[in-house]
Amino acid sequence: MHVVRRGHLYLGLFLLPWAILYGATGFLFNHPTAFSDAPLTTFDRAELAGTPMENPPSPVAVAEQVVAMLRTRANPPVDYQLVQPEKVRYTREFAFATVKADGQEVSILFDALGKGGTVRARSLPAAKVEEKAPFAIGSVRTAGAPAGAKGGRGEKGPRPSQAADPLPLESPLHERVKATVPTVLERTSYPVGEVTVTSVPDLSFLMADGEKTWVVTYNAQTGTISGKLTDDIATPEELSTRRFLTRLHTTHVYPGEQNAKWFWAVIVDVMAFVMVFWGVSGIFMWWQIKATRRFGFLILVLSIAAATALGMGMHDMLSSTPR
Repeated sequence: MHVVRRGHLYLGLFLLPWAILYGATGFLFNHPTAFSDAPLTTFDRAELAGTPMENPPSPVAVAEQVVAMLRTRANPPVDYQLVQPEKVRYTREFAFATVKADGQEVSILFDALGKGGTVRARSLPAAKVEEKAPFAIGSVRTAGAPAGAKGGRGEKGPRPSQAADPLPLESPLHERVKATVPTVLERTSYPVGEVTVTSVPDLSFLMADGEKTWVVTYNAQTGTISGKLTDDIATPEELSTRRFLTRLHTTHVYPGEQNAKWFWAVIVDVMAFVMVFWGVSGIFMWWQIKATRRFGFLILVLSIAAATALGMGMHDMLSSTPR
């Protein structure tokens, strides 16, 4: 027990900064408006008075309207009926809207049931007229997205910047992947079938034409090329203290090279192990104090019961709501 106590103590002292970090950032995740890095205003039903969002229809009422419309449109007629109305719910709690005005992007969040919401504003970078790359081929797409993909928010993809034949290379990455898949599946005991390469990462590099320097993006799968002048590259948004801390919290997975992120991933693994160790060693240390056994056992039972009930409730909610 002496070794367990010392391990519990010294590991706790060594990992104290990370324990504080995860505790503080956990609070920030749970309270998005706390220590906000952008002006934020909360509004309630009073600000919604006289607007269409003052009394929005309930989810059940909307579902009934949808079912009624489907019933009238059915050909041949089908007697559609809403079942289990108590399970009707929006898949998300909020609706979002944005407004760009006076050099700001204002984001408005509405509670779908009309209870209120928040307004957040951030400054927009000054608009620049970007010079088109004379060597551009095909459409400029999101990095790694397959051909014909839409933007991340459902919008249509940008139009081709210049009509030209694709620029294929010999043995491009996607062909290498496609040719390798059957071998990998066979060696890992998975069934082999028709292979479709859904996406490959874009290649980004700098290129000079004698006068200007371009940041060039090439996608081997589609043979498309886009480019921006280095002077047109937007300055990265300043990393606020809040965003820095929350990004530290979510940083995970070992990168391909040993850098600060790699060593951070090591600490994440150590922290995961030590948190389990703290729990187990804490039980052993508690059991050594006979005077606390009875009351401690009661607390432990209550803890297990509460965690089980809450876990089952969260499982029901998460399994019934699409991601």
